[in-house]
Amino acid sequence: MVTATAEIDFIEQTELRQQAHYWRTQHARAVERELRWKARALELEKIVRTQEAQIAELTQQLEALKSQVAWSRRQLFGRKSEQRDEVGRDADPGDQDVSDGLAVHRPRGKQPGTKGYGRTIRVNLPSEEILHDLPETQRCCPICGKPFLVFPGTEDSEEIHWEVRLVRRVHRRVRYVSDCNCPGVPRIVTAPGPAKLIPKGMFSPSFWVHLLLEKFLFQRPLYRIRQVLALEGLAVSQGTLTGGLRRMGELLGPVYGRILDRCRSANHWHMDETRWRVFVEMQGKVGHGWWLWVAVTADTCVYLLDPFRSGKVPKHFLGEKAEGIINADRYSAYKTLGAGIRIAFCWGHVRRDFMKVRDGYSKLRSWGRKWLERIGELYGLNAQRLNVLSNPEAFGRADQTLRAAVASMEQTRHTELADTTLPSASKKVLESLGRHWEGLTLFVDHPEIPMDNNEAERRLRNPVVGRKNYYGSGSIWSGVLSATLFTLFQTLLKNNIDPQKWLLAYFQACAEQGGQRP
Repeated sequence: MVTATAEIDFIEQTELRQQAHYWRTQHARAVERELRWKARALELEKIVRTQEAQIAELTQQLEALKSQVAWSRRQLFGRKSEQRDEVGRDADPGDQDVSDGLAVHRPRGKQPGTKGYGRTIRVNLPSEEILHDLPETQRCCPICGKPFLVFPGTEDSEEIHWEVRLVRRVHRRVRYVSDCNCPGVPRIVTAPGPAKLIPKGMFSPSFWVHLLLEKFLFQRPLYRIRQVLALEGLAVSQGTLTGGLRRMGELLGPVYGRILDRCRSANHWHMDETRWRVFVEMQGKVGHGWWLWVAVTADTCVYLLDPFRSGKVPKHFLGEKAEGIINADRYSAYKTLGAGIRIAFCWGHVRRDFMKVRDGYSKLRSWGRKWLERIGELYGLNAQRLNVLSNPEAFGRADQTLRAAVASMEQTRHTELADTTLPSASKKVLESLGRHWEGLTLFVDHPEIPMDNNEAERRLRNPVVGRKNYYGSGSIWSGVLSATLFTLFQTLLKNNIDPQKWLLAYFQACAEQGGQRP
C-alpha cells in the first residue's frame, strides 16, 4: 500500500514538473515573441518617422519647385519691369478697381483727347532748301492764256531726310617741278596727302568711327554690317575689317587705361558681372564661358573681361589698399575684398526674394505682399529724405521717420522668425535678410549711397544685347577690344559727351600723328 502511494506521488510530481517545464517553455517563447514584436514595432516606428521626414522634405521641395515654375512663368510671360506690379494681380478680392470683371489699366503714353505739344522744329539739323515751281504750262490762265504773276513769298513745309551713302574719295595731289638749279631743292614737289589712321589703309577715320559705333554701341554683328555695306555697293571681306578693328584696339588702349585709373581713384562703386563667351582654348579652363565685370562710379563706367568669376577680379582691379563702399548683390566674391571695402547690398535683390515667395506660394501671397509694401515704404521714405537734402531741418525729420521704419522692419523680422509655425520658404528669406542687414542698412547713415545696384545692372544691358546678337568674342584680343569700347562709349555717354564726335576727333589726331597714338 505504501509502495503504491509513493508511486502515485512520484507520477504526480513528474507530471507537475513536466507541466511546469511546458509552461516555462511557453512563457519563454511568449517573452521572445514579445521582444521580437517590440523590436519590429520600434523598427516600423523608425521607418515611419524616416518616411514622414522624407515626405515633409519632398513636400518642401515640391513647393519650392512650384515656386520656381511660377516665377519662371512670370519672367517668361509676365511684365519685365519691376517698377510697379500689375493692377490687382495679387490683391485681395474687393481691393481692385474693376469694370465688368476686369482690372482697369491706364494705357501707356499720351491719352486720347489730350492736347498735343505741336511738331518740334529740328533746328539742330543742317537744312537744305529745294525749290518747287509749277510746270511752265500751268503758269498761265487755262482760259485766256494770260500768264500768272509771281506772288511774294513761298509756301513752306519740312521733312526729315535720312541719307546714308558711301563715297569713294580720290585725293589728287598737285605736283610741281622746280625751274631752278638751287642746291637742296627737290626736283619735284608734291602736295601732302590726307592723314591716314592706318598707313596705306583704304578707309577714312570717319569709316572706322561708324563701324565701331555700329558694333560696340548699337551691338550689330559684323556680318550684318557687311551686309549693309554691300547694299550700298561696298563688298568688303571680314578679314579686312577684323584687321582694322585690331589696330583700333591698339590706338584706344591708353584711353582705356586712363579710365581704369580714374575709376580706381573713386571711393564708391557699383559692381556687377555677367556671362561673356570667348571662343578660344585656354589652359586650365574648361569651356568658353568668361565673365564681363562692370564697375560704375560718378563719372566712369569700366568693363573688365576675365576667364573666372572669383573675388580676385575686383580685388585686383581695386587694389589691396582700396577703401570705400561698393553697391553689389550678395555674391560671395564681393565679401572678400578686405576690411577697407564696405558692401551696400542691393534691396532690389531682396525685393525679388519676397516676390518669388508671393508669386510661388499661394498660401504666402498675403505675407509676401506685406513685406513688399514695407520695402516700398523704405524706398519712398528715402526718396523723401533725399529731396530735402539741402534743408537740414526737413532732412532731420525725414531721416528720423526713415530710421523708425527701418527699426520697425527689423523688429518684425525678429518677431516672425521667433514663430515656430513660420513656413520654411518665409524663414529662408528672413534669415537671408538678417545675414545681410548691416550692408542693407548702410544707406541710412550714408544718404549718398543708393538702396539698390540698378545702375550697374542697367550698364550691363547694352553688352548683353551684343552677347545675344553675336554670342561673344572669337579671340582674346577681340574680347579686350569689346571691354575697351564698352568702357569708352558708356563713360562718354555718362558724361554727356557725343561718342561719335569724340572718337572722330581722337582718330583724326591719331591720323595726323601718322597712325600713332597722340
